Amino acid sequence: MTFAVDNRLPEILDRLRTVYPARVTPLTDPLSQLVFAVTAENAAPSVGLAVYNRVKATFPRWSDLRDAAPERVAQLLVGVPGAPAKAEALPEILRLIEDERGVIELDFLRRLGTDAAGRWLERLPRVTAEIAAAVLSFSDLRRPVPVVGRESARPLRRLGLAPASAPMSALPRHLAEKAPSDWGAEEFGDLGRGLTRLARAACADGRPACGGCALRDLCPSANRNSGDVLAFPGRKAAPAKAARSA
Repeated sequence: MTFAVDNRLPEILDRLRTVYPARVTPLTDPLSQLVFAVTAENAAPSVGLAVYNRVKATFPRWSDLRDAAPERVAQLLVGVPGAPAKAEALPEILRLIEDERGVIELDFLRRLGTDAAGRWLERLPRVTAEIAAAVLSFSDLRRPVPVVGRESARPLRRLGLAPASAPMSALPRHLAEKAPSDWGAEEFGDLGRGLTRLARAACADGRPACGGCALRDLCPSANRNSGDVLAFPGRKAAPAKAARSA
């Protein structure tokens, strides 16, 4: 890790905000954000939000979801990846929170430091480091935590904001060290969402569509003859793909 601020980041953020404007949504409490993040994990944004709203409409109180049979929850999660496992995890998460805290809420996280709050969340079933970061950053906790997922990791690596060999778990730390010291939750949140949308639109696995990328003049990987297939821990890198016809 270099600990050096990357002077491209403010310009990267400005361009992403221009091309992919942030959607104005009201901030939610940490528990609502947690349930949403677990429900919507790996789903398309519109699908994840629709399924979460269906869950909330069916179980208006968290105690209702806590007591729900996994089979009933699974019926509401149709359309999101890993629905059976999520249906098992959601009631269990709420039971564990209540068992430890005495109530089904996460307001106590406001009194914890960011690292401690993240570690507490990651103890819960199916709560990854990415989900914990999303709870801390996107809820009304508003902690300045980078949120890096498998999609946003591609442009982040290709931009040189983290080494290609760095594991997923290290990417948020690399990004945090390179960011301006005055960046808060809004900046990190908009950057993460922008990089995710960029990954879907242009920075794909294999050969990226650099010609249509708003960051191409800032990216050391732009316009290579073939794209790097970025492997994650436990997976071998595949050979670079040939260009595909439209």
